[in-house]
Amino acid sequence: MACRDGLKLAVQLGLQRVELETDCLQLVQLWNKKAVQRSIIDLITKEIDELCLASQDFSFSYVNRVCNKVAHSLAKQVLGSHFWRRGM
Repeated sequence: MACRDGLKLAVQLGLQRVELETDCLQLVQLWNKKAVQRSIIDLITKEIDELCLASQDFSFSYVNRVCNKVAHSLAKQVLGSHFWRRGM
């Protein structure tokens, strides 16, 4: 859901070149299959697929969590912020 929401924000901001990275390899693999799936996240992968059409250039890739420490730290910071608790 975080990937989908991040992509929604990019679309709302009018960004045309989007590189979406996640530490969830299974999500990237399911999204790349582009076939009907029985996964519980199938609806989310379809939403991501639809949202990426709004961008001129879109990539979705797996990044190991060890390589993504900055994003992890920022996410923890947002979760603890007053802004986030108020529901944005």
